[in-house]
Amino acid sequence: MKNIFSKIVTGLILVGSTCSCSEDFLDLSDPNRESMDTFWKTEEQFKEGLSASYSGWRRPNIFSRWYHAWMILRSDEGYSESPAPEWKAYGNFQLTSYNTDGTEGITLPWRGIYSQLFYVNQVIDNMNSHGYEVFTDKEEADKLLGQAYFIRGVDYWFLGGTYGKGPLQLSSVGEGPIVEQEAIYKQALKDFQDCENLLPLKWSGADLGRVTKGASLGMQARVNMQLAGYYKRPSINNIEEANKYWSAAKKNIEDLFKLNLYDLVPTWVDNFTESNENNQESIFEIQFKDGTYNGKELGMHRPKFFGLYLASGEGAWNDGSACDWLLDEFDKELDKDGKPDIRKYYTLFYDNPDDDMKYYGKTYQEWKSVSSDALPHKCYWRKYTSVDSDNKAEDYSSGVNFRMLRLADVYLMYAEVLNELNGDRTLAVEYINKVRRRVNMSDLNPTSLQSYDALKEQLRHERLVELCGECVRWYDLDRWGDIHTQEGINKLAERDSDFETYRLGISHLICIPNHELSLYSGLTQNPGY
Repeated sequence: MKNIFSKIVTGLILVGSTCSCSEDFLDLSDPNRESMDTFWKTEEQFKEGLSASYSGWRRPNIFSRWYHAWMILRSDEGYSESPAPEWKAYGNFQLTSYNTDGTEGITLPWRGIYSQLFYVNQVIDNMNSHGYEVFTDKEEADKLLGQAYFIRGVDYWFLGGTYGKGPLQLSSVGEGPIVEQEAIYKQALKDFQDCENLLPLKWSGADLGRVTKGASLGMQARVNMQLAGYYKRPSINNIEEANKYWSAAKKNIEDLFKLNLYDLVPTWVDNFTESNENNQESIFEIQFKDGTYNGKELGMHRPKFFGLYLASGEGAWNDGSACDWLLDEFDKELDKDGKPDIRKYYTLFYDNPDDDMKYYGKTYQEWKSVSSDALPHKCYWRKYTSVDSDNKAEDYSSGVNFRMLRLADVYLMYAEVLNELNGDRTLAVEYINKVRRRVNMSDLNPTSLQSYDALKEQLRHERLVELCGECVRWYDLDRWGDIHTQEGINKLAERDSDFETYRLGISHLICIPNHELSLYSGLTQNPGY
């Protein structure tokens, strides 16, 4: 479904001039410039406003580029040796010197979040004021409002995991109060709750790729788990409150299972290709398309910044590199046939004597022969790149959709929740084994994983090898408390030297763009910046 971007929303004075963001469900005609008095009068105008809201996900500000940079480089999965010093700062937490208007990684995500909030709050405001009078079909009106709430929830999810502070904008007019991470996550949770019963179970045809009830339940579970981790932090240590959120997440996941709509795809790598998008495993997916429209890229920028850099000038920039220790983690187990975990092969590009596959047109050894220092790192990112194609170079417009949430992740989330609640650990291990069986790994024996510590340690491994490079690791480290104790930080520094400059109580958040501080009454810089 790749003809979605064929038309564009332009001239909307309320939402600004913006490209449509997704696939078939964003085929729109170009309206004439509208005034505030004439817009939000027809069903089509509401749909155009929603399309403008979706468009923020496709822009570099969020899921096309910077979401990947912040979630991978700050975690222990990635680091940067980019010639651009600000990229190194994104990973080593030394941000203060780069908090200028010209540092896109700091300014653009903030701008993207609040621009999208402005768009989507117009949809919500006008739907709640008179939109249901405009629509002839209440169910269609419900679905539109539900999508708007979901989009707003994602904005607050991203804001909570990065800046951790900002205006709580729940209307397109006026300024909301300044709130911090706890309140931001709670607003994200409320938005995901509010959309649950408004969204359909699934979409089809030209609408495939829109958000669904299952996506709402999955994201509720994610936020509930993050809030549980928040209350478990040593500085808060409210276990009773944490358990309320673990329990809520458990119910969210079980409700998602009851929908009976999702299943693991037989071939693991199908989760990262353009040919099998919006598949049975995908619960929430960001839609991209290769190419441009009116000079605007419609695809994902990630491969250009995280793909393999080659001395020949081909490939990508490799501004975001994969940490060497990831290879060791994958090598902890062989599969049932005595072979390396197939997920290693499709996650990372590395020197593999048994691999005669071509990467950007040459084998690993052929690239090494081009220059002695052609491939100086032990490993590079393969997941979400076209390294195994003959393209020779990445561009700014990968057509591969980004799988924001998939069933394998939810299975591992469920195992984690059961462990945190001291629930049925045998059942938890079964859900881990569901994920392992798909990639020919042997079943774990539940009798050896009946303690909290043993199962949590196993889950650390399972989530890493299954979800490596999928932008969940930072949220994991935060939820597990690893970045909230000096002991945890020291352990991270043993495998990722960037954490040697991590500052406890400061570096778990990024700095707010300095130029924004004077624009919002009461907004102050995060501590330590």
